[in-house]
Amino acid sequence: MANQVRVFVSHHHSPEEDAFTARLVADLEAAGADVWVDDARITSDDFIRKINEGLTGRQWLVLVMTPDALRSPWVQGEVNAALLQVRQGRMLGVIPLVAQPCQDADIPPLWATLQYYDAVRGYDTARGGLLSALGLTPGRSAPPVQRAPPAYVAPPDRFPPRLAELGYRVAFLNGAEVIVPPMCDVPAGPFLMGSDPATESNTHWSEEPQHWVTLGAFQIGQHPVTVAEYACFVRSTGRPVPSGEEYGVTWRLQLREWLDHPVVMVNWLDATAYAAWLAECTGQSWRLPTEAEWEKAARWGALTRRAYRYPWGDRFDYHRCNTSESKIGTTTPVGTYPDGRSPCGAQDMVGNVSEWTSSVHEPYPYNANDGREQPSVQDDIAVRGCAWNESRKIARAAWRTLSDAASAYFWYGFRLARSVPNS
Repeated sequence: MANQVRVFVSHHHSPEEDAFTARLVADLEAAGADVWVDDARITSDDFIRKINEGLTGRQWLVLVMTPDALRSPWVQGEVNAALLQVRQGRMLGVIPLVAQPCQDADIPPLWATLQYYDAVRGYDTARGGLLSALGLTPGRSAPPVQRAPPAYVAPPDRFPPRLAELGYRVAFLNGAEVIVPPMCDVPAGPFLMGSDPATESNTHWSEEPQHWVTLGAFQIGQHPVTVAEYACFVRSTGRPVPSGEEYGVTWRLQLREWLDHPVVMVNWLDATAYAAWLAECTGQSWRLPTEAEWEKAARWGALTRRAYRYPWGDRFDYHRCNTSESKIGTTTPVGTYPDGRSPCGAQDMVGNVSEWTSSVHEPYPYNANDGREQPSVQDDIAVRGCAWNESRKIARAAWRTLSDAASAYFWYGFRLARSVPNS
């Protein structure tokens, strides 16, 4: 439409600001405006191109003014570019719509001279004033175009881009920021659990007897749960942060430097609480893997019908895992050893961190119905997978140990599992 009012909406990305902006955009479109708004955070790589693209042919810029928007370099760039366009006679004006209380001292002097509308005192009144200033009438056009809500984008200091590259997804669900990990499918069927000392060396008596176990289909985390994932849980619930300072490792250090490392210093109670919280947020059946599920995911070749000694095969290779032979001396970022993946695709099943399971540590043969899958805080819990500070002697997929539920160590972490419906 030749006479259609063309508006650029500038805003800062957060769940609350995105929701406000989506409402505003719907009202502008319902009044007949052609609205341009970015649905995802503009990065430094394409900032100029995106701003030029968005401002081209626009008559107005409407600023959703919040304290975070005033501090945002992206918003500042958009508004200042629009003000330049106004001075050059290529745009009609910039109009702030105050969405959250702002301090006068935070408003740039040039911006403070702009006519604004205060939605904090009343959204309907502010919307009416804004539409009038733009030459629009509420409800003048046909019903608004249905627009998908802006994608939630977490800042890089909470969701490192590297995790996105590995397949992690961030979302804002049921009032909480959550990070959903990539998962590996493990098909239903029998597998051979445990070790046979007649054919394998360095086995432990707790791994005997070797026996067949049949499991339904399930999914297991491709990686151990990371610091970034667990930090969402801490922020949402106020749960005490992982405590202890073994090897100088504090929660502050994990947050500052190890967001893409496995979270450590978490006990079994923390791990099960995290899984329950994620299940509540997402409506999905997140949990810890049983000991049998963990071992099947770590070593069972569904096509070859073989239980491998290590996740990648029968010969140890320290280039495929983070053990003491690697001489790294700490955890490593998830995804560091893709060549060490198991037949189902899970990584770090040996090395990096030892992992909590949902099972009580009981003698073999494994039987899910004998009470071992109803653990309590008084039980010794089965822990699987050797850690960065342990040697190849126990870097076997069949290795198992135990710990009391309240213990937390710098080499203990966990990964998630999820049942497959109707399996």
